[in-house]
Amino acid sequence: MLERILIAGSGGQGILLIGRLLARSAMQSVPHVTYFPAYGAEVRGGTSNCQIVLSGDEIHSPVPEQYDTMLILNRESAMRFLPTRAATTRVILNTALCEPVGDPHVVSVRATDIANELGEIRTANFVMLGAYLAGKTVVPVAAIKEGIRHELAGKPEALIAMNIEALEIGLYA
Repeated sequence: MLERILIAGSGGQGILLIGRLLARSAMQSVPHVTYFPAYGAEVRGGTSNCQIVLSGDEIHSPVPEQYDTMLILNRESAMRFLPTRAATTRVILNTALCEPVGDPHVVSVRATDIANELGEIRTANFVMLGAYLAGKTVVPVAAIKEGIRHELAGKPEALIAMNIEALEIGLYA
């Protein structure tokens, strides 16, 4: 088993949060996991991405050259990373902020619009994570929900519940 994932967007969209959450949750069921964050000097508003590798075998480099899945949350990241994808790369694209792409390997999710309907734009990242989990069974949804509770411990319960709801909506988006 090998799953190489890129999550990309802008600083402040929770890119590193969902990447870290996915990697930590995967550690319960996947023998080898790496998480490699990268962000611009501006942080909030600048570019942000992370790469996660989940493998049944040892991982020789935490920075893959090709990805099995890309979660793209904004236009700038789409322009930067979509040209590098392999023909079989599954792309989950936030089409509320990116132009739709006519490709059978691209899943269009209006994550930002869904998050706005929930009343909190910052939940778009969890909508996207839910859409990823809908097509991949590598990490159990229950582990991600528990991870959300852990990552957001100390935050208001309503915020935790809203993020879990966004994740669940993403599973069916």
